[in-house]
Amino acid sequence: MKNLKQTINEIVNETEIFDIHTHLFPAEFKKYHLSGISEVLNYHYLIAELFTTTNINIKKFYRLTNEEKSNIIWEELFRKRTPLSEACKGVLTILSQLSIDYISKSFDEINNEYSKLNLTDLQIFKISKITKVVMTNNPFDKSEWQLFNNKKWDTKKYLASLRLDDIFTNLDKCLDICKKNIDHFDNENDLIIKYLEKVYLESKPVYAALSLNNLQLKSFLKNRFVPDIFKWLERKNIPLSLLLGVKRQVNREFLLAGDGIDKVDLNNLSEICNQYPNNKILCSCLSLNDQHELTVLARKHQNLKIFGFWWFMNQPSLIKLILNLRIELLGLNFIPQHSDARVTDQLIYKWFHFKVLLSNVLYDHYKEIQLKNFKISENQISDDVSKLFYKNTQNFLNLS
Repeated sequence: MKNLKQTINEIVNETEIFDIHTHLFPAEFKKYHLSGISEVLNYHYLIAELFTTTNINIKKFYRLTNEEKSNIIWEELFRKRTPLSEACKGVLTILSQLSIDYISKSFDEINNEYSKLNLTDLQIFKISKITKVVMTNNPFDKSEWQLFNNKKWDTKKYLASLRLDDIFTNLDKCLDICKKNIDHFDNENDLIIKYLEKVYLESKPVYAALSLNNLQLKSFLKNRFVPDIFKWLERKNIPLSLLLGVKRQVNREFLLAGDGIDKVDLNNLSEICNQYPNNKILCSCLSLNDQHELTVLARKHQNLKIFGFWWFMNQPSLIKLILNLRIELLGLNFIPQHSDARVTDQLIYKWFHFKVLLSNVLYDHYKEIQLKNFKISENQISDDVSKLFYKNTQNFLNLS
């Protein structure tokens, strides 16, 4: 084998990726599809940074057009200040990877050059080595669900998931929607399950998903719909994905940029795994404080699989720390990353940044076992990286 570090870098950069959690939509669904440098700059990561870095009037800012907002963000965070945050570096990575010279240029100049590329989502997938992505689909949002009325998009690349949050946060709305679609039912539990069956047949989701704060997680098992939902998921042989620890509207004035971190009691996650051992559970936690306990729980429950570095956890210093922890406790028995992308172009920087970190972490571990006389081959490394980027996801979602 040639140089170990070079071999790892080449394999990591060439291996196909199954992105298990995104908020992307195919380009054919124009109402919800987001792409382009203006959308990248207008993402809530950078908006929150703008608000806390400047004295800008927040209400006036939100009344501006996307292009006007993008121009302000570019001027304030990239020209007047040094773009050192991970969100800012992400923008620079996208521009650099697309060979766009951004130095001393205005937003309008960059936007014009970017637009001329006419990048398609499939081109971005190719740049990022993405083979499949899982969308986040709300069956209780009539407008969003229209995606499945006309499947003139690549259903092999864009896989569905069912977001069930509204059952736990807006039940009356959910029941109204269910009643409009289901004629005969015995009770409200039966109504919910029959509606889930209907949307399952329409979308063929690979998992169901919930985002819970600590209070919601604590009361989750007491919810009257939960036992039937778990039975239904078991029949369908699809996991439940739990995103734990978001605290909505820490600052209401920031709108979508105003969410923060909640402290969660992971004893409740362990209890879910124990009560429903035949159900697979995917989990990602938002707070650094929960990562050690979550990793230990993944050693104790066969039905639990950790995935990715979600939102505030997706910072290089934290990824390096926790990636090492996960390998030390779990070997390669986890799903190392998901993009959480809402804008297709974000795939470029999210995966580029992660690949650099993963390569360095893997090198240290392979080098250590080499020093203990373990003979590591190029084929082994290739298989390991394929497990991390693709096979672990494929197997846990029962798609192999």
